[in-house]
Amino acid sequence: MTDPVVMIISMVMLGQILLSVPILLSRAMKSVIFLPLAIFLLANSTIALVPIVNAQFPDLSQLYSAIVFPTLFLLCPCLWFYIEGITAEKPWKLNKKQTLHFVLFWPALIVGVMIMFLPKDMYTDIFINDIDVVAPLAIVTAIGLLVLMMLWLGQCVYIAFRIIYRLVDYRKQLKNVFSNHDDKSLNWMNWLLFIAISTWLFSLVTVFSSNLFDNFLFNIRTESLLSLLLVWSLAHFGLQQKPVFIDYDESQSVDIAAQNTEAPKNEDITVRSPPMKYQRSALDNEQSNRIADKINNIMSKETLYLDSNLSLQKLANHLAISPNYISQTLNETLCTNFFDFINKWRIEAAKPKILANKDSVLTIALEVGFNARSSFYKAFKQETGQTPSEFRKQIAHIETH
Repeated sequence: MTDPVVMIISMVMLGQILLSVPILLSRAMKSVIFLPLAIFLLANSTIALVPIVNAQFPDLSQLYSAIVFPTLFLLCPCLWFYIEGITAEKPWKLNKKQTLHFVLFWPALIVGVMIMFLPKDMYTDIFINDIDVVAPLAIVTAIGLLVLMMLWLGQCVYIAFRIIYRLVDYRKQLKNVFSNHDDKSLNWMNWLLFIAISTWLFSLVTVFSSNLFDNFLFNIRTESLLSLLLVWSLAHFGLQQKPVFIDYDESQSVDIAAQNTEAPKNEDITVRSPPMKYQRSALDNEQSNRIADKINNIMSKETLYLDSNLSLQKLANHLAISPNYISQTLNETLCTNFFDFINKWRIEAAKPKILANKDSVLTIALEVGFNARSSFYKAFKQETGQTPSEFRKQIAHIETH
């Protein structure tokens, strides 16, 4: 008999997926990056139906098991493609090289066909009664299941590490482009990764644990709950998330009419989505120093840093200098990135306000260009090594002595 708790969780999961997938598919017509997420959720809905099919349509259990098994091998590639897409600097497309991520799907499909053609008693012995089998087809099927599940776990670990590396690199790039990126840093992905890895591990353990842990932690309820959290997180945040760099690229451009700065002859008149590498740049030290002076002067005179939506592109437009040159100047000449450079000016503007102690920290943070109190605290501590209150007390102590 199917656990009623598992049935309820499965129904909730299906409801969430049925609400989300049509929206994602409609968005996929405009931007293909939403298609992998839609497929990921559909694959999860197929898996979520297992307890319902087993309880309500037992005669279809074998056929459905044959369908569900290869579906597992769509999860990791689709999750990776979605994250790769929303963190991409250019519009994401599926190419031949990326299809290698589906290398395990095809043998899994073969094993699924083998499951479908197993005699009913052999299927029952393997999947329901957990009895050792001796028939050649049953043995080959069982070994295929075991080997592919182990490979699936390896693929999950590999994808998890790739996602972590991708997010670290993505967040570094954000600091080269935006002065505030709390709503762009994909922090919800940290929890998503934890849930995804936990779900995959629990799924693997429940496959091999037999009756040993049925009443312990590794049971179907835990696996179902983790799957629900994973699906809810992806559906909820995935519907809200947009590819930051692609939107940035498509919405803004800048002319290179560099004031007192020579542009290379072969440079296009318009630069989009500034690259973060400068190996081929024609910017020399003298030009870079002039740009550095201009950046500091405009910050001092026009206080552009007070704009909470200030971006590298906005600054480039204001100076009429290539965003790539500005980024290179910040990184190589001033030894900082755009995010830290702007925040340093904001912290300097905040210091007298902190010492005056007339406004709340949140009010001061918003006045100098931060979007949140927490961001201000983090930047202030990074710049001064102290919290605002510790800074005020130290200055007061120095003045009294």
